[in-house]
Amino acid sequence: MHHIIYLSCATAPLTSAQLQALLTLAHQRNTELAITGVLFYANERFMQVLEGEEETVQALYELIKRDPRHHSVIAYADKPIVERSFSEWAMAFQPGSPQQVLKLAGYLGPTDVAVEVAGLSPKDKNLFDLLRSFTLP
Repeated sequence: MHHIIYLSCATAPLTSAQLQALLTLAHQRNTELAITGVLFYANERFMQVLEGEEETVQALYELIKRDPRHHSVIAYADKPIVERSFSEWAMAFQPGSPQQVLKLAGYLGPTDVAVEVAGLSPKDKNLFDLLRSFTLP
């Protein structure tokens, strides 16, 4: 297994409808590719964890980097992992407010997803803590 954790800046603010379309496509694609993870969006920033087979994760990340909806893509982790942390989620999601979460039925926020961190280094554990705190009050 392999994971990539990245941060990027939105080119323009996304509406709820645009987020829904993005999430629907990502969920379908990730299911087909056996990729799991979580996406956070707030303050016109994206943070995402992608998990799966290395070649598949790397190929998806290359596509994501070219997506015109964001820029300044920075990978914070790109390495092998012992096991998936989001094994049940083709795309868990957390938008910027609780009201948006309710509108995006079918996607869960970070407080609703049990994250197993067994085997992660202290640095990776800190990254997951950062991801969880990214949109929490």
